[in-house]
Amino acid sequence: MVGDAQPLGIPASLGGPTCGFFAVSEPLMRRIPGRIVGQTVDKDGKRGFVLTLQAREQHIRREKATSNICSNQALLALCASVYMSTLGKMGMQEVALLNVRKSHYASERVSGGALKLEFSSPFFNEFVVKLPDGADVKEVNSKLLKAGYIGGYDLGRTYPELQGRMLIAVTERRTKEEIDRFIGELEGIA
Repeated sequence: MVGDAQPLGIPASLGGPTCGFFAVSEPLMRRIPGRIVGQTVDKDGKRGFVLTLQAREQHIRREKATSNICSNQALLALCASVYMSTLGKMGMQEVALLNVRKSHYASERVSGGALKLEFSSPFFNEFVVKLPDGADVKEVNSKLLKAGYIGGYDLGRTYPELQGRMLIAVTERRTKEEIDRFIGELEGIA
């Protein structure tokens, strides 16, 4: 299992730095890069998390190391931990629900005009928009940027069969008014 921790209280920062997470079954633990965090209790019986395993190759066999975890990533992991601790279990659920609701609201707005949803499968907070035939995602994104918006990821860059499609992400940080203005601007440009 893998995931990206950037949405967990880490600002976008022009693409980095950020941190991610992954988990494996116990037989694979010593083959993974990085450090393993485990759960424990302190002397007062309070739950805590500590580094429980770290591959020694990072220090003694650097040429064979599978990763180089440094203080920058550890700082970002700490940011994500503080964010999650501050929100708590119910707060994390509320943020997730806001992501789902707002992204689905935006996708419903998209599916009514010249823009189309490319896929009908379930999604969390990202969805693919098909621009009208002949529209260039790079050009649309350039115009959106001039209007004060960061457009969607050009999927044609990675998947040639998805030329003219952009991946849009909507998070809990966007208001209904911001979503409406963005979709209106996107429709006007496309």
